Amino acid sequence: MARNELSKAAMKIADLIRQRASETKDSQAAEYVGVDASTICRFKAEHLDKFCAYLDFLGLEVSEKGLNRLTDSELDALKLLAEKGVQVIGK
Repeated sequence: MARNELSKAAMKIADLIRQRASETKDSQAAEYVGVDASTICRFKAEHLDKFCAYLDFLGLEVSEKGLNRLTDSELDALKLLAEKGVQVIGK
């Protein structure tokens, strides 16, 4: 699957994975996973986009460990409060 065929969500997942992968060496990831570094390199080059499209198809998202996710209702509440705050400041 070519990158230009990915959905925006799949592209976002792939970008996050590539960004985090650039901060470490393939050999470190390979040791953690229990495979050769060439396997990690080949996966990123040949299969990462397809894997990210599959995650998107399943309705899954990727986020950093320890990152607290907000529910949709919590996010809506924050947006409402922010909007009200901006209105007050604008007066």
